Amino acid sequence: MDHPRELAGYALPGHGIAPAEHLLGLPGFWPAYYGPVWDAFADDPEPFGADHADVDAAAEALYDGTDVWPAFRIPLPQGRTVWVVHRNGPDDAGTDYLLTDPGQPRERELAAIEGHFRGPGLSWPDLVAMAHSAPADSEGVRDPDRRLLLLLPAYGDADTPVEEARERIAAALVAVGVDPGAAPRAAERFLDHPFWESPYWPGPGDSPLSGSRGAP
Repeated sequence: MDHPRELAGYALPGHGIAPAEHLLGLPGFWPAYYGPVWDAFADDPEPFGADHADVDAAAEALYDGTDVWPAFRIPLPQGRTVWVVHRNGPDDAGTDYLLTDPGQPRERELAAIEGHFRGPGLSWPDLVAMAHSAPADSEGVRDPDRRLLLLLPAYGDADTPVEEARERIAAALVAVGVDPGAAPRAAERFLDHPFWESPYWPGPGDSPLSGSRGAP
């Protein structure tokens, strides 16, 4: 398995990184994906049209492969890409949100979901902008709803327009098969991140899209 060139210095020796967009079609994908942050989705996958066996199968595909780590590519303008990497190391597991830029020698971490979590890496405007900025003919996840849903665990913003966010997230959930009656309540959960308190972002010039570090 070839290592993506942009992440050549990221994986541990003996471990590869492989694009895994095909896993998005698994029936239990979204409850399994969100389980490490919002465990209620994995405990109650029915609104996603899945059962516990579906969640177990998706979780195995996402988190059990220690030799080749599944990664989701979210292409951005100017050749940049956000990589969502399931770092399934035997002693150091987690999910990393990494930004690569052809003008930079190494990837930059936006957030990490693990025991020693780090984040948030995205404000609400960044999240929406990234969801809707897939370049034409780019490789990876191009659908704006799936892009937004993949990036949600890296998001946190005290200035989030709550009603707008709830409606936008609910619409994305419906687009991936969530019961429309259950989507607004499910969307509400994403506005309360259990790993960190939402910060006040300094301004648009301090966002990941601008190339700066963003919120402390």
